[in-house]
Amino acid sequence: MRRELWAVLLVGLVGCARPAPPPPGVPVSGTILYQGSKRASKVLTMEAEEDCQKLHPTPVSEERIVVTAQGALQNAFVYIKAGLGDRRFPAPTEAVVLEQRGCQFVPRVLALRAGQTLTVKNADPVSHNIHPTPRENRDWNQQQPPGAPDLQRKFAVPEVMIPVKCNVHNWMRSYIGVLDHPYLAVTGPEGRFAWPDLPPGRYTLAVWHEALGELTREVTVEAGKPVTISLAYRD
Repeated sequence: MRRELWAVLLVGLVGCARPAPPPPGVPVSGTILYQGSKRASKVLTMEAEEDCQKLHPTPVSEERIVVTAQGALQNAFVYIKAGLGDRRFPAPTEAVVLEQRGCQFVPRVLALRAGQTLTVKNADPVSHNIHPTPRENRDWNQQQPPGAPDLQRKFAVPEVMIPVKCNVHNWMRSYIGVLDHPYLAVTGPEGRFAWPDLPPGRYTLAVWHEALGELTREVTVEAGKPVTISLAYRD
């Protein structure tokens, strides 16, 4: 009888035990560099649209490769390509904004979550149209005259990258990276990116750039050990 009672108590204790919480996320940050030969920027010509040309008293260069004197690369899309397994992350409720300003798309490269709202604004005195050309998501093409209401759209599934063009002004280009997790970023003027809480594990980190292609790096993240990464494109 006593042995049976102990067995019942043991089963009860095991049933009440809770799994240990996962270790907290780890800060991961880094810098993307370009150490290749300098490529002269192409000057955009807007002669076909007088109202666009009037918006720029000085010549405007195409932003395909934007590098600081120290080699920091802007507009690189950095993301975790593999290693998150079956983790699920809800889409943010706040929208990401793509603006048509100065007859250019701003920003040039944009990070967006699957299911997150993309808001498109026209700040110019001329008509534009926004035409994403995805492979995995639905294609759409929308005119947006001056003063028109903002457009709001979503991309349902991950896709790296989605080119965006304006069918009215052929020099306008942008790119949207869509993922189903929060570990994505676009480098700013100093070429930097950062995530505050990547879970411990082994990952493939990838960098995409419109003119330079893709770089990858295998990264191991250990609990309590912040990670700093530097990746460089070379010709």
